[in-house]
Amino acid sequence: MKKTNKYIMCLSYLGTNYSGWQIQDNSISVQGCIMEALHKIIDKDILLMVGAGRTDSGVHAINFIAHFESKDIDVEDITYKVNRFLPNDIVIHKIKHVSDDFHARYSAISRKYEYWVSIRKDPFLMDRTYFITKNLNMELMNKGANMLVGQKDFSAFSKSKENNNICTVTSACWFKSKNMFIFSIEADRFLYNMVRCIVGTLLDLGTDKITLQELKSVIKSKNRSQSGSSVPASGLYLLDIKYPKKYNIESF
Repeated sequence: MKKTNKYIMCLSYLGTNYSGWQIQDNSISVQGCIMEALHKIIDKDILLMVGAGRTDSGVHAINFIAHFESKDIDVEDITYKVNRFLPNDIVIHKIKHVSDDFHARYSAISRKYEYWVSIRKDPFLMDRTYFITKNLNMELMNKGANMLVGQKDFSAFSKSKENNNICTVTSACWFKSKNMFIFSIEADRFLYNMVRCIVGTLLDLGTDKITLQELKSVIKSKNRSQSGSSVPASGLYLLDIKYPKKYNIESF
């Protein structure tokens, strides 16, 4: 049997109409749509492609990475044909050959997310932001965000059933852009629902529902019931994924 090559795919998608990245029974997924395209255009026997993560239902991705294995292909031609096949809310930016030791999920060294909070009702941002009408204290929220930086147990912000809930957050901050408050966070790994729960808790801080001391207690508690509500998926974006330099993803 002819040896297959490994290919890396860079893509973006608006997650509103999907059950998330991963294929699921009786629902439409981003992975499922792309696999249907690969099977029709390249080979019906291509194995299931691997994504950098499993974004939840309604979550968006600005720069998502996946890999798949196939016989030799003309990457530009396949990119064009797959984009013609896919719905408009999924876009393949590029496909290229990558070394066999690359893994879209396990080779990643960090992931960066943004959460968009809109303070002005905008019909063009429906299902793309979380709209709230309360006044937010960004200075206080940034003090809270700074408390998350470093290697910590983030059990208080997730219902994850994993044995290891330790994550290393390298940056976490809020900034304002026009009529939006945007939360940016980068870490080596994220637990299930972690970012949305962190944002909900920091919004409680920014609206004086909790104090900085109470936030400190929440983190130490390692108890999900102590933190704030999980904000809607509509405002969450997977912004970027970093890999070791040897894979040359930056030039991708």
